[in-house]
Amino acid sequence: MKKFSFWLIYACTTLIAQAQTEEKPKGIAVRPVTLEYNLSPNQTASQLVKITNALDERKQFVVYLSDWLRDTTGAHVYTSPDKIDRSCAGWIQLNKNFFELGPGETEELIVTMLHPADSLRGKRMNWCMLFVETTQDKKIKDTSGMTTTIANKFRVGIHVYQTPPQATKKEIKLVDLKALGTNNRIFRIICHNQGEVQLQCTSQLEITSSNENQPIRLTRREFPLFPSQVRYIDYEIPPTLLPGKYRLTAILDAGTDIPLEAAQLEVEIN
Repeated sequence: MKKFSFWLIYACTTLIAQAQTEEKPKGIAVRPVTLEYNLSPNQTASQLVKITNALDERKQFVVYLSDWLRDTTGAHVYTSPDKIDRSCAGWIQLNKNFFELGPGETEELIVTMLHPADSLRGKRMNWCMLFVETTQDKKIKDTSGMTTTIANKFRVGIHVYQTPPQATKKEIKLVDLKALGTNNRIFRIICHNQGEVQLQCTSQLEITSSNENQPIRLTRREFPLFPSQVRYIDYEIPPTLLPGKYRLTAILDAGTDIPLEAAQLEVEIN
């Protein structure tokens, strides 16, 4: 997996992996935004994260860990550390959890992981999230002379993945292809990662008419899939498709070293 440098644009919400623009923006630069470890039980390794303050004012930061999952739509769901079965948050030590940066200054954060002597966890992927977050409030005086305190808090999340060399099983299953509702206009592909490593997947839905004309291929969807994760991918039939009988073919591709998964469904579009 490639690692990139991203800029966190000033905001009051969590922004993860915000892409750079040609004009250098004001904000906080964090690099890398993904840490990948490949440890066996009892092994340890450290990686370096650099945080740069590109704002015009001094900022204070806290650093902390969180667990997270992707739900069936791919959205991130966060919990406190060590709450999920595949968490590695408890294996991580930081050289600091608080620091202050002036404009243009850079801090180096050392992230050390120690894999426990656990034979079960040594055969499967684990993960967590590392957050870097500002702590300062800002006081603003309006035209009437009243002072308001605004929480100028923003944070960036760093994905932490631990995939041991022993975790080699790659397996994807296309569980179902089904219609949602009764008008046969929205269809759902359900897939399940039955292996022990994260997969980068691509799904596609093809529509073929009963007269076997050239199939209509809907937009390909690309998404990551954690081990044991179930993912829903919904496709909407184009409104320009004429009524009639059609065959839908769902295709799931998780890489060249894994067989393609496919499913078909005969439907009548009204």
